Amino acid sequence: VALGTPTTSDNCAVASTTNDAPGVFPLGDTTVTWTVTDSSGNTATCTQTVTVTDNIDPTISCPATVNVNVDAGLCTASSVALGTPTTSDNCAVASTTNDAPGVFPIGDTTVTWTVTDSSGNTATCTQTVTVTDNIDPTISCPATVNVNVDAGLCTASSVALGTPTTSDNCAVASVTNDAPGVFPLGDTTVTWTVTDSSGNTATCTQTVTVTDN
Repeated sequence: VALGTPTTSDNCAVASTTNDAPGVFPLGDTTVTWTVTDSSGNTATCTQTVTVTDNIDPTISCPATVNVNVDAGLCTASSVALGTPTTSDNCAVASTTNDAPGVFPIGDTTVTWTVTDSSGNTATCTQTVTVTDNIDPTISCPATVNVNVDAGLCTASSVALGTPTTSDNCAVASVTNDAPGVFPLGDTTVTWTVTDSSGNTATCTQTVTVTDN
């Protein structure tokens, strides 16, 4: 630390000027006492303050991406184990925090970690938490349909199949079936497929019976 030079004088002669400065200054304020001695051994003192500031940010390295499934029956995940970031500082780490929600929604959530040192300097990093919906939707098919052939034909068209009952822990995206436009005589199996918003599927089957009356 360059302390500078004090201004001294004496009616006879200045013999020496000294100070009690340490070789290494700690963080914060240090009082340095200067002493001037004249040729007769008389002395005088003054004090100087040296203030050391920590202007170096701490460092932080986030935990790896976390991949979890939704909680049973829900479209969210709770109690996610994020792991622990690696932190360091030239002085001391005061705190490490994050802005993680208590419950994570489906998809990607960015968690920001912040490390703060003892002087208030900060650094951040980000971690991704990916929540996947691994729960299939459910589907219950309409009852068997019994119809007669159309007049003068050996087939039946415009058959009212009914509507299946569906549900999902997140959201049902679509419900489809493979029913033909015209049903032949006898039994035809119709497969219904429900797809949720994450692409998970479930199926059920319904029978359409066409009778020649």
